[in-house]
Amino acid sequence: MSTPNVERSQKWSIINLCSQNISRRYSSDLARKVGALIVELKRDHILSEIASAIINGQANDVVKFIKAGIKNSMSAEEILQAAVIPATKRVTDDFQGADFYIPDVLLAARAIKAGLKALKPIPRDSAQSQKIVMGTVEGDIHDIGKNLVALFFEFAGFEVIDLGVDVTVFKFLQVVRELRPDVLAMSALLTTTMGSMSNVIEQLYIHHMRDEVKVLVGGGPVTREFAGYIGADIYAENPHEAIGLLRQLFSRKRSLPEL
Repeated sequence: MSTPNVERSQKWSIINLCSQNISRRYSSDLARKVGALIVELKRDHILSEIASAIINGQANDVVKFIKAGIKNSMSAEEILQAAVIPATKRVTDDFQGADFYIPDVLLAARAIKAGLKALKPIPRDSAQSQKIVMGTVEGDIHDIGKNLVALFFEFAGFEVIDLGVDVTVFKFLQVVRELRPDVLAMSALLTTTMGSMSNVIEQLYIHHMRDEVKVLVGGGPVTREFAGYIGADIYAENPHEAIGLLRQLFSRKRSLPEL
């Protein structure tokens, strides 16, 4: 019986063989049409393999097929949106209950992080110059969602300073004072740590820094109502919405007259 890795290798070889020989076997017009179909099949195959490798905790395969996607002119945003994010959501959903195998969770998390690391070096638009400081709040060590959002921000051209996880109120304040970012983005995945977001905003007021930075909050248990209650400026349910809101914000700031 063939193993999944052998089957994937055979499919990949067949697709590449078809792609290489297509121009020699058909007329130019038909070759273009069949070639386009081959490209689409290759794209779907790559995205499927990335998602499957993440779900099965196969970090090496995740990196392998991400590199294949890049080589075939696929964008980082496409790979994230069509493979990494859906697979991450699938992993999260599968491991929400009490009946799961801890090593599987660790392998899947490692595969996701390997994929994010493989995508990070891709050149991105640097037209924007706005600075975003972000981190997961104190008491919370979840970082996969934050890392995804950070990548989207970087691909959109923002400068991102990622403070990591379990970031204390003092650390957030220190970095805001020293780096003077345009946005402070905080993430929480636990309801028990959401209060840290409110503590940070309160301390920004106490130390007379609240007017100097916009505050964005997000994460699994965070809601628009909670964001409004604690006085955050921006709440977004996904990276694309966050980027759109940030661009609107910065556009309004540029259009304000000098005083």
